[in-house]
Amino acid sequence: MTLRKITEAMLKASLIDPDEIAYGYFGRSIVFKKFIQGVIKVVFIKEKNKQIIISVIWHSRNKKL
Repeated sequence: MTLRKITEAMLKASLIDPDEIAYGYFGRSIVFKKFIQGVIKVVFIKEKNKQIIISVIWHSRNKKL
């Protein structure tokens, strides 16, 4: 996240109030959140009462949200 200049606050905002929700392979959840800098894509799994983050990246500018 540091290399991609994504803050913890941006990650939390994405998980709490996503703009779009999708589902990936192996039961993974994917959320998208728009920010001034672009769109963040967060991939995670839900395990008991917690969320385990797999990746946080900037979503491709060529894809629609």
